[in-house]
Amino acid sequence: MNRIFLLFIIILSIFAKNKSMVYAGIAVLVLSFISNENVVKFVKNNFLDIGLVFLMIWMLIPLIENQNEISILSPKEFLNLEWVVSFLSGLFIVIIASKGAKYLNGNTKALSGAIFGSIVGVTFFGGTPVGMLTGSGIAYLILKLLKGL
Repeated sequence: MNRIFLLFIIILSIFAKNKSMVYAGIAVLVLSFISNENVVKFVKNNFLDIGLVFLMIWMLIPLIENQNEISILSPKEFLNLEWVVSFLSGLFIVIIASKGAKYLNGNTKALSGAIFGSIVGVTFFGGTPVGMLTGSGIAYLILKLLKGL
């Protein structure tokens, strides 16, 4: 049944033009046919970190592309509204994403919701599929608030 669900996600992602989800779905489908529990465990335990390394590399590339030297030590570079808002947003997002990662772990309802939300966001709203952990973290916070009321 899980393989059928994976095929559905792959097909839906192809129509949605969500290449990342297509590749990930195919990789997990292939992994589902491998009976080696150690391989699956390795992927689950390490691929989030590996993916984050590639995302961080992408984020840092502008530092070497920019011909103008960025003076990190200059107060003008970090004591302005744009820097402060970006700093606070980045701080908030990484905290939320960590909650999302914990919330998604083994939670199939949350996982399927995040997957389909990502597909819909990419397909109909021109989104970029990098926010599943953040979205799950926001869902976690909302549910925690609603359950606390």
